[in-house]
Amino acid sequence: MSQINSVESAITALGNNDPGVRYHAAWWLGKNRVGSAVKNLIQCLQDEGDQTSMGGYPLRRQAARSLGLINDISCTPYLLDTFHTNDIQLHEATLRALIELKTADCKDALNRYVDQNIEGKPMEALIETLTAYKMWDVKEKVEPYLHSDSERIASAAASYFYVCTGENNYLNKIHCYLNHSNRFVRQSAAFDLARIASITSTESILNARIPNNVKMHSLKSILEKSITHQSEDLDSSIYSLSGEQREIIKKLDNLVCENFAGNIVIDKASSPRTNGESPSPSKKISLSDIFDLLKSPSLSDREFGIDLLAFSRNFIHLDLSGLYFSESDQDVKVGLIKAITAKKDPQFLPALIDAVGVEIGNHCQGNIRRIASCALGEVGSQKYIEEEDIQIILEKLTWAIAKPDDWGLRYSACLALEKISNNQSRGMLSLAHGSELDTVVLMRINLALLNG
Repeated sequence: MSQINSVESAITALGNNDPGVRYHAAWWLGKNRVGSAVKNLIQCLQDEGDQTSMGGYPLRRQAARSLGLINDISCTPYLLDTFHTNDIQLHEATLRALIELKTADCKDALNRYVDQNIEGKPMEALIETLTAYKMWDVKEKVEPYLHSDSERIASAAASYFYVCTGENNYLNKIHCYLNHSNRFVRQSAAFDLARIASITSTESILNARIPNNVKMHSLKSILEKSITHQSEDLDSSIYSLSGEQREIIKKLDNLVCENFAGNIVIDKASSPRTNGESPSPSKKISLSDIFDLLKSPSLSDREFGIDLLAFSRNFIHLDLSGLYFSESDQDVKVGLIKAITAKKDPQFLPALIDAVGVEIGNHCQGNIRRIASCALGEVGSQKYIEEEDIQIILEKLTWAIAKPDDWGLRYSACLALEKISNNQSRGMLSLAHGSELDTVVLMRINLALLNG
């Protein structure tokens, strides 16, 4: 596959003969929000050459998604034209792009689309779009979907009517879906609560059996919308944060620092493997036993394994850095980083630096990065740390708070710099303040500077 690592190479790749290369190029341009590529992506949006045996258009779908990320309203009429195709997934990609564009120019087309009799019409995405544009004039047509056989569609409809009316019975309906037996329904309900920015729902989201990354996204979205609704001036709004907003920030801090589960729902109760019992204290526990604990679906098992690595006399001389570099299992690597975090010992800096710097290949590595970044703050805040070590830490955090696309990593770097709290770390926070575009991360940087 052609290497795509710049705007020029991505735009050139859009003309490649390989459909996979073209798709990747369209994705790259959207991921990096390349405004100069809008015309090229519109051409991709109209490309009928790349078609699957089922009649779908993968390149056109990705072009729609990327145009939504770039957020240039000039593409609106071209997106609306995709409603004339038979590709339902392309319709859905267009609807989600329109949510991002926030342009009233699409309302007439949406009204017509609501009335069209289309088999497999993406109702969940359509209702979410109608909610985003506050199109309450079609509520009679949305109302039947409150009783849809699809819980996700019913939840989207409840969100529509909650935003429209403010009536708590609709909000309670979404909360019920947070406890559904189907994990995808639970996650969808959390995303619905995030979209409607229900600040009173944060505790319900935290208690739901959904992945921590979904909780992070939901709380961040709720906080972001409540802050921007409150004030456009983020520097001044920090002084008027409500008690609820400050509680959300504390909860988000904890999720970022302790994000052990990531995209996996870990059972807080006992796992079938241990039948609710940790290994007997009388049994000599081996390193293999600990690794089994770190891979257990039981959160208590994992925490017990971390405690053994960090505090047990039997493992006090264990080379945790060496184990980290030699281990490939992501759950074990996260556990090792957590144990290293608990020790707060500069001798393990190489592992922490490596963990922060790895490329995000999957959700587990994203979690490791955030946990390790917070750990650098713990190590760097130690009273007797060597100057050479603190400079190594600050150099890595300088990168982590400015460069990555992962907002969670920038957020965790902010927490680490706040923890270190010296003149150099405060200067780095001030520099980051000038370039940060994410509302919540910027708010957290402001709060760190205020606390410092």
